[in-house]
Amino acid sequence: MGRPRKIISMQTGNIKKDVRAKREYEESLIKTEGDELDKVPTSVFLDATAKKEYGRIKKNLESIDIIGNLDRNAMIVYANAYSMYLQALKETKKKDFTPTVKTSSGEKPNPIYAILEQAKKDMETSGNALGMSASSRLKIAAEKAKGQEENLVQMFGDI
Repeated sequence: MGRPRKIISMQTGNIKKDVRAKREYEESLIKTEGDELDKVPTSVFLDATAKKEYGRIKKNLESIDIIGNLDRNAMIVYANAYSMYLQALKETKKKDFTPTVKTSSGEKPNPIYAILEQAKKDMETSGNALGMSASSRLKIAAEKAKGQEENLVQMFGDI
């Protein structure tokens, strides 16, 4: 089994027009609605911060038109990880926070650091799956611009 195929808007390199058209058609067949993105029970969020973050990323991801119902879980994971990260970060700012804790086997890093690291990994993984990195958005923008340029050339010829 080969590498997973990127969506056409993230493809780099030259793609023949017939291949591009076929892939765009295939992607249109699997694009999901977004009606379930608004129907998220409050109980799936850790707190109000996570719910607010979900709304923020939903709005931004909808504006670039790459998400649908199947992305809802990744968005929830991202929002909860974001909230967890902020909560753990607040703990590190408290006056009584110590970078190490004493255990029976000696001093160890404070467990808050592990929570921060795990939340960061969860945000990164789900964010990348959703196209939230700057590089993936730039790839999408470049391919959309290229597609628009190709459409203009088809309509008006190479001026």
